[in-house]
Amino acid sequence: MEEDIYDAYPHNPPHLFRPNAVYLVTGGVMRKWYLLDTNQKKKHFFYTLVERAGMLGWELEAWAVLPNHYHFVARAPEEAVSLKSLIQAVHSISSKYLNWLDNTPGRRVWYNYWDTCITNQTSYIARLHYVHTNAVKHGLVERPEDYPHCSYRWFVRCAEQDFRRIVLSQPIDRLRVEGDY
Repeated sequence: MEEDIYDAYPHNPPHLFRPNAVYLVTGGVMRKWYLLDTNQKKKHFFYTLVERAGMLGWELEAWAVLPNHYHFVARAPEEAVSLKSLIQAVHSISSKYLNWLDNTPGRRVWYNYWDTCITNQTSYIARLHYVHTNAVKHGLVERPEDYPHCSYRWFVRCAEQDFRRIVLSQPIDRLRVEGDY
């Protein structure tokens, strides 16, 4: 029997944990600083996310690592409450690495993260489109295939043609994303 778990903490966004559900997660850097400002830093963050997600059974479906935030869409395992552990590990490991590279020991890197449990197909499709093309939204590139730190090229290469067409034609102009940077 599936059971939803809802956690709310003072001064933090609420979190709904539902086994096997799909989530959109957004994490933001303190004060919107551009701390993920090199390819090396973005790659390290991404590899850390992939490694930790795999360890906890989360299946990544889309991702974008930008200079001051990230987004990913992932399918939860049975233990959806492990999202908190996933984010804590990724934030901890990436903070230590960024602070080591920047010679800023102890600096707080991450501000917070927001997660949305996606509850319907249209919302799922829109959020996939949003994450795959997020670098264009932020003016980092003109075409999503030109941004190396997102899932767009992987999606175009691996997704079935009909699904790819559906996702990339889904309107996102009125989509609101919690914690958007």
